[in-house]
Amino acid sequence: MDILADELTQARARGAVFSVLGRNAPWGLEFSGTRPLTAHLLLKGSGWLELPDGPPIPVRSRDVVLVTAGTPYRLVSAPGTPAEPISEARSAGSTASEPEAVILCGAYVLEGSIGDSLLHALPRAAVVEADQLAPRHAAAIDLLAAEAASEGPGQQALLDRLLDLNLVYTLRAWWSRPDAEPPGWYRAGADPNLERVLQSMHADPAGAWTVTTMAGLAGMSRAAFSAHFTAVVGQSPARYLTALRMRRAEDALTRTNAPLSRIATDAGYRNEYAFATAFRRLHGVPPGRWRRQARSA
Repeated sequence: MDILADELTQARARGAVFSVLGRNAPWGLEFSGTRPLTAHLLLKGSGWLELPDGPPIPVRSRDVVLVTAGTPYRLVSAPGTPAEPISEARSAGSTASEPEAVILCGAYVLEGSIGDSLLHALPRAAVVEADQLAPRHAAAIDLLAAEAASEGPGQQALLDRLLDLNLVYTLRAWWSRPDAEPPGWYRAGADPNLERVLQSMHADPAGAWTVTTMAGLAGMSRAAFSAHFTAVVGQSPARYLTALRMRRAEDALTRTNAPLSRIATDAGYRNEYAFATAFRRLHGVPPGRWRRQARSA
């Protein structure tokens, strides 16, 4: 099982392009910063990303920008340029027939605690420069730019799916940087022994897992496996398994009406009481109350 694909699937990750705007300098776009994850691509031209708590960040043509939720921010042709709210810019559409800059903006939905875990592994703004893109990523952006520049049946669906591809490629590129802090399971992907164990755990989190069975799957002694797993992933095998099971349980509590007994079994607990005890230890409230609070939020 591909763990990145599994995490994105469990988080119901999906993208939607909400604007493709042509502008001539000076131009500026202001964003509320409330969306969980927003993508920006300058398909043509260059600009600057302005965040309230840091210096302007240059954005060149075909650079990929991911911005997580927080304070309002701006994408501008030059630092200090006045900016219009993105809602007004969308209503106005492109304002130049032969624009110097073409800005694509899209938003990703990442739901539940699994989505939160992915977002926590990203900085407020991640910029992957065009010259750092893998060839396939660059080709996907070329296709995205070509589709944005034309009109035809199904265009929005194509743009949205290409934006999905962009997320996977961008996460790969960002988490491969030496200064990045990827999730532990992503770091473990570079170790075939650990990757095999994690893939099996994600495929069957309710399985009868013990550190001994994990170590056997990795082809290591119990002590060596436990130490190596903790060093690479950042959690002990038992804590990682508990966190994985709890994320799946939280997802079921939020999205389904399944009884607690079924959720407990699916999450790998022998009965509802054992599940409720573990859940309360993590969240401070029993799963039934947590479900009601989550749905009323």
